[in-house]
Amino acid sequence: MYSVLLVEDSLQMMKIIKRILEDNDFLVTFVDDGSKALELIKKNDYDFYLIDINIPGIDGLELVKFIREEKQEGNILMVTAAAEGYYFEKAYEYGCDDYIKKPFHAAELEVRIKHLLEKKKSIKFDDYEFVFESDDLFKNRHPINLRKKEKKLLHLLLKNVNFTVSNDKIIKYVWGNDIKKAPPVRQLVNELRKKFDKDYIKTVVGVGYRFEV
Repeated sequence: MYSVLLVEDSLQMMKIIKRILEDNDFLVTFVDDGSKALELIKKNDYDFYLIDINIPGIDGLELVKFIREEKQEGNILMVTAAAEGYYFEKAYEYGCDDYIKKPFHAAELEVRIKHLLEKKKSIKFDDYEFVFESDDLFKNRHPINLRKKEKKLLHLLLKNVNFTVSNDKIIKYVWGNDIKKAPPVRQLVNELRKKFDKDYIKTVVGVGYRFEV
């Protein structure tokens, strides 16, 4: 069962979305305020985030930005009546996975959710495929040998594909409680780069790394 955080300030809309989610076997936590949502996000990890942009307290865009900067996992679907191009552009810039405008049909929301969940099981690019559940990398269906920390690094980068992941976030995710033993991140990145035919991993000087496909 997937866990989802629903952030929606309209009681009527919240009930509609909550029903759709529960019909698809989600365990739903819902709040009507961005500040309350932020506190939950800090304390918990969710498989899925369904966030309205225009909410009291911290707005939905800032929540998306925080999730992408602080969390390693989770699909983000924005649900909003905002039609302005600014909101659409910012939502994707900050890292949302998809965007649906109100009003919408239940079937449309279900399809978008299922598409995102299926998409996140693995990612394919050129001749490669990475399976998130097992952290296995394949080229033309043949497995590529990766060390444990290489797998963790690749998992993190591909979960945030085309977005920059900070050095601090990499260290925390890959080394966990062994942060003091962590070598320079670039050392592990350079080892991982050798597993590919081309340089997918771009260095963002002074910030971190980005896997571009």
